[in-house]
Amino acid sequence: MGRDRLAYWAFAAAVVLNLVILFNPGSPGDPATFIPHRDKIVHFLSFSAIAWTGRRVGISPLVLGIALAAHAVESELVQHFVLPHRSGDPWDAAADLLGATAGLVFATRLRRGAAHRDSVVAGS
Repeated sequence: MGRDRLAYWAFAAAVVLNLVILFNPGSPGDPATFIPHRDKIVHFLSFSAIAWTGRRVGISPLVLGIALAAHAVESELVQHFVLPHRSGDPWDAAADLLGATAGLVFATRLRRGAAHRDSVVAGS
């Protein structure tokens, strides 16, 4: 039970962190420009974390993939049209989609690996 609870907390934390990152109104200027493509890296990691933790709590990969794809597009539209000092960027949406895909693939491979190990142990 404790492990399941931890997975739900990790998923909730990933979602909340993503929302803070994407919808923080920001301020003029671009801090931390010393890291090239920093924002793309953050987008990728944020969406991969949601995808991976979402699979850990049992959300269907199809449902999760569709929701994250819609969120990737919607978040860029909100940044572009609603938030001050922010702009929508199609490359951010691409990083979001790649991150979601990577998280789903990683979670699926881990599940298959765990299922394979369980079947080998059960067959021993």
